[in-house]
Amino acid sequence: MLFNRSTGTTIFTDFPCLTLQGTPSVVPLPGLIYKIALERAVGDRILGYYKSSDRYQPHFLLTETTDYDKESANISPDSIKSLEKFGQRFSHDDATNPLYLCLIPAQSENISVGCVCKIVGVLTEERMVTVSFKALARSTIKTPLLNSGNSIWTSDILVCDDTALASNMRDEQKQQAVTDFFGLFQQLDDAIVSFKRKYKKSCRRGSSQHLLLLSPLSNTLFFQLDKSQFTKAWATISALINELKSQSNEQSPSSTMSQMSSLMDLTVAVLPTTPKQKVEFLKNQLMLDRVQLFRRMVEQFRQIFETLYSSTEYVQRYFSEASNLEKSRLIANQLKSLRFFIEDVKAQNRLLPVSNQVKKHQTQRSVLRSSSRSREEDNENDNNEDAGENDEDDEDEIEKLESFIKNLKKYGVHEDGIRTLRKDFKRFRRTNPQSAEYQVLRSYFDVICDIPFGRYSQCQNLDLEKARRKLDEDHYGLPLVKKRLVEYLCVRDLNTNAKSDGGLETQGKAPILLLVGPPGVGKTSIAKSIAEMLKLKFQRVSLGGVHNEAEIRGHRRTYVGSMCGLIINALRKSGSMNPLILLDEIDKVLSTTGSGSGYGNKINGDPGAALLEVLDPEQNCTFMDHYIGFPVDLSQVLFFCTANDLEGISRPLLDRMEVIEIPGYTPEEKVHIGTKFLLPKQIRLNGLSAHNKTFSLTSEAWDSLIQEYTRESGVRSLERRLASIVRGKILEYVEEGGNESPNETVSRRELFKYLGFPLHPLATELLSDIRMANKEGVVNGLSYNSDGTGSVLVFEVIRTGTVEHSKGPVIKATGNLGSVLQESIDIGRSLVKSMLHRRLIIGANLDAVKSFLASEYHLHVPMGAVSKDGPSAGTAITLALISLALGKAVDPLLCMTGEITLRGKILPVGGVKEKLLGAQTYGMKRVLIPIANRPDVVQAVTNDILAFVDDDGLHLELEMIKTKLGLSVTYVNDMFDVIQYVWPDLLLNAHFPATGNGNPCISKM
Repeated sequence: MLFNRSTGTTIFTDFPCLTLQGTPSVVPLPGLIYKIALERAVGDRILGYYKSSDRYQPHFLLTETTDYDKESANISPDSIKSLEKFGQRFSHDDATNPLYLCLIPAQSENISVGCVCKIVGVLTEERMVTVSFKALARSTIKTPLLNSGNSIWTSDILVCDDTALASNMRDEQKQQAVTDFFGLFQQLDDAIVSFKRKYKKSCRRGSSQHLLLLSPLSNTLFFQLDKSQFTKAWATISALINELKSQSNEQSPSSTMSQMSSLMDLTVAVLPTTPKQKVEFLKNQLMLDRVQLFRRMVEQFRQIFETLYSSTEYVQRYFSEASNLEKSRLIANQLKSLRFFIEDVKAQNRLLPVSNQVKKHQTQRSVLRSSSRSREEDNENDNNEDAGENDEDDEDEIEKLESFIKNLKKYGVHEDGIRTLRKDFKRFRRTNPQSAEYQVLRSYFDVICDIPFGRYSQCQNLDLEKARRKLDEDHYGLPLVKKRLVEYLCVRDLNTNAKSDGGLETQGKAPILLLVGPPGVGKTSIAKSIAEMLKLKFQRVSLGGVHNEAEIRGHRRTYVGSMCGLIINALRKSGSMNPLILLDEIDKVLSTTGSGSGYGNKINGDPGAALLEVLDPEQNCTFMDHYIGFPVDLSQVLFFCTANDLEGISRPLLDRMEVIEIPGYTPEEKVHIGTKFLLPKQIRLNGLSAHNKTFSLTSEAWDSLIQEYTRESGVRSLERRLASIVRGKILEYVEEGGNESPNETVSRRELFKYLGFPLHPLATELLSDIRMANKEGVVNGLSYNSDGTGSVLVFEVIRTGTVEHSKGPVIKATGNLGSVLQESIDIGRSLVKSMLHRRLIIGANLDAVKSFLASEYHLHVPMGAVSKDGPSAGTAITLALISLALGKAVDPLLCMTGEITLRGKILPVGGVKEKLLGAQTYGMKRVLIPIANRPDVVQAVTNDILAFVDDDGLHLELEMIKTKLGLSVTYVNDMFDVIQYVWPDLLLNAHFPATGNGNPCISKM
């Protein structure tokens, strides 16, 4: 090694050299990383050259290289010494025995020009070897070798040291060179930005600059200058230049000059210049000569743009003055030229072998990278931000995909997935880009890269008071639901803290919560609130109408247009492996009609059965999507499900979920929600609050709005009605010119103006007296409706004729009744006949009894358009038949519910809270409830149930219902309790004493 201070060069003897015969377009410039794809034999021969020495055989980059050929050239001891001295002089690399090689461009007329590079990466595949070279310093070859092929040869070289050259220059020269470079780069940047702006403007509809698109030069420049790879590299260079400008006054001129030289190399390498221009720039060792050459390059680019603009202006002027015929001929010639060009491209592709196409495609992916670590991090961040851009070029996408495949283990991908993806990626690299299989694999890898493997949202530590306050702000009422959710949050937070403190692993499987309730009570919004409190990504998956198993598990890749399932799609959109996924309307997943009943199509599979794996905490850690093809871990996903009815959910699926029932709102709760939340929300959404205008409703208006204009357990219809009122107020405000503020309150009478007439008053119509009707045989029952509300059902029974004594009574039933309700009628008839034959009711009119047993009756339940079914009407039906048999009327303000048995036992039923609210709505005063439903009654009026566990038969909840709802509730155990309560003066057989003693609860617990 001999250093010449005056010229800034160092001589190295017997240095390994390689001419880039296989990649003639690559001209290595210092400061960048080049990826060069070589045939397997060529790559093994180059790497085997180093492996021939015991010194380099342990090198980690040579582990996959086959043993070197004994007959090939081996690295000499002099070459090893030169490599070691070069590393000490220029590289300062801490790595053990780095591999250096001088690369000579193949298209260079002066074959003595080269660049010393370091091998920094090797990717060995079946047919190709991709070697990454980091260019370090310019060099001049003393004894170049012609026709060297793809083999390494040795020569003495002179290596240029930019730092030494900068130190030999005067400070004035350095400052002037740096200033000139900054100015030239700014001119070039302005020219490129201006061109891209004009080109994009010409692509817009209605633009008069479309002729710019007809120029091949314009299209070629835009294709090169608008590629994402160029855009990112150019932005990085601009940032580095701005940083150098700000620091130039704080560092020595030599250091600034050296950094400027590196940035100039980066700029020339990124610019779409010809290989000849790059070789000319590589050949110039003096920095001032490079600045002058860079100036000429900038001037050439500016002249190209000016020539393009002037030629386009000339064509534009001709086109504006030409006749329609001349314009047509011009366009026809352009289309004809394009057709010739397309045919030439097709012919070349047909003649080119597939292996050459793959090699060419891989060679074109030689990517320029900065050697700066910070620059690589910036590029990685940019890749994450631009992952969804449609104009991403193929080279950049494949590069990112290759990096993703290398880091599969770091991302926590399943072992089966690692093997599958690596195998598919190798096949993808070998596939012709024009084949259909290439597009299928590319779409597949796009989906795989979108799955956020290894990315988890950081859960926020639980603040119990804040969580409760958040739930109270978002949802009014629902105390039991909030209590269960807060319990879950506390358990989750406790386990997370124990794990973070280094304790034992206590994190159990996340529970699958099923929120069941009528529409509009806030099931979906509760899930959103939980996600916000935990700082988890929220994704909603609508299962309504899903009737194909592939919608859940995805389609197999063998099908055209295949895609992944809804669960994997939710992960992709959330960008996290632990989001909160809401499976909405899970009770309707098996139905093709959305009714929640029926079974999935046997041809398409059962989507409900596909959910069994998703919602099983023991199995979803290896969830298999048909499209993905390998297990994906869903164990960290928090699943919430919603349903309106449990009947549409299969038992195995229901067994995997914890059910939380969300009841409907009481009228008082609806008034509070409307006053505090819905009305201010509609005033804000409709823009009235922007003018500082507001209004409210009177208490009578609220009662009328809820009782007469809406019939629902939720508040959606109420919100729509409030929106109509707000719009009416805005109309009044606009008609008055905005000068007068609208009335501050809306009365009950004004509701007619905004909403029209209320709904049909069913409560009044059903319960009103009918002059021609008998009082006997009419009893009020209670029902739980499909929309989550409760209502009163009137059972009417009249005598229509006679039958033979042995066959009576005969009952005909109408009113759209279901099979269970028909059975209740048969049970009631048999029970009444048994009671009469056994003479259990003392003092019954014998003539009326005989007439009852020999008569034909018609039982009807009004509102025939509404289907009715269920066992809870058994008590009311039986009492209606007894009323006819005894000829005694039942109080029209009395209603009841309960299932009846043949022995007269009254069994508990569901929907007690909703039925009590329905009784209040319909104006009832007294209610009979099965004694086994006492816990439901307690929960309907209070959340503190401890006070009611040991109340010694006082039944404090009855007083609370009397106060809150205005209803007198009585518990009953069997039909004798009902008869005694309805007709206290009626005597019962002494062999069957009643259990009552005047207490509001006739039967004892």
